[in-house]
Amino acid sequence: MNGRATTGIAAAAILVATAPARAHAPLEGVGEFYTGLLHPIIVPAELLATVAVGLLLGFCGPKHCRLGIPFLAAGLILGLAAGVLWTAHGISTGLLLGVALAAAALVTSGLRVRAGAVAVLALIGGVAVGLDAQPDAETFASALLAGAATVLSVTLLTLILAALVLNRKKFWQEVAVRVAGSWITASGVLYFTWRLVGTSQ
Repeated sequence: MNGRATTGIAAAAILVATAPARAHAPLEGVGEFYTGLLHPIIVPAELLATVAVGLLLGFCGPKHCRLGIPFLAAGLILGLAAGVLWTAHGISTGLLLGVALAAAALVTSGLRVRAGAVAVLALIGGVAVGLDAQPDAETFASALLAGAATVLSVTLLTLILAALVLNRKKFWQEVAVRVAGSWITASGVLYFTWRLVGTSQ
């Protein structure tokens, strides 16, 4: 691995490790719908988990996609609903990175996993994103709108990524998917190493 690649991975890990998981601060003034729609894209931990799950679903095949996408959407709804009663920002980032690391490691290794196991991982990923992307809304209707936008955003992004990976036909496309998985895996490992070192001091 060259120096530029190592620097890129380290920068990604630091960005993920230090980014605050706040639903309202990055997008003040744009409205509940656009906040919910864009939040999973601009928060690095949520984006990494979403991308990793999308890569894994597409890598494993159509059966995994047909089962995994609904499980992901169900997880998002469960996470958003649970977040109303339980504030989990303290652990949601670690959970998101854990899902990203597990999904990306499976893609990198090339292991073929059962559709049920992948669906469960997608469900956990959805719950983690939902917990992390809690809308800061003043009314129930606003929170519902933001939550629906988050479900729409994550589901569509995962579906698009899975479809792109699923349609890979050339050797370089296979390599590109594995490389993307390895970058996410490395970012996850660096994050957990950073957390481990930080807590031991």
